[in-house]
Amino acid sequence: MNTIFRLIGKGILVLLPIILLIWLLSFIFGLIKHFVELIFNTAANSMSATISILVVMVFVLAYAGYLFEKNKEFLLVKASEFVISKIPGVATIYAVLKDIIKMFSGKGAEGYLGVAYVDLAGNRVIGFITKEEEDGYWIFVPTTPNPTSGILLKTPKDKIQKADMSVSEGLKKVVSLGIK
Repeated sequence: MNTIFRLIGKGILVLLPIILLIWLLSFIFGLIKHFVELIFNTAANSMSATISILVVMVFVLAYAGYLFEKNKEFLLVKASEFVISKIPGVATIYAVLKDIIKMFSGKGAEGYLGVAYVDLAGNRVIGFITKEEEDGYWIFVPTTPNPTSGILLKTPKDKIQKADMSVSEGLKKVVSLGIK
């Protein structure tokens, strides 16, 4: 009988962090849900309330953008990144998405090496060179029209042709299905 209670106690200790995380996320979700319902219920009943909420949101977003532009170490961004970095799985996905957005927006130019055409099954496809190594390049070849997925190729240097276009031009070509 003591063995069963000991095992149950250890089981609780093992699962307690997961249970607390789920409870915390549920609590935060409930708060956000309550706040959104309050805004939308107020906005649904009055046109002036809807316009007021929209104006306040625009000013808050503009002010947050101003603070971030003025000071890259904006406290709200740092605090949210700290919280996100502590959530297993989510932290990795967030970091990858942040790096991709930096690369495609031109902010991560120090890590970006250019756009290239890669020979893939006898066809030339657009890829983004992400890293150079002694024997070749790492090239991300995005899928069309969703550039957030794709394949990563390690290609010898002599098998690629660097394109004379910016990241935004290459991304525009991928997203527009080659039309633009």
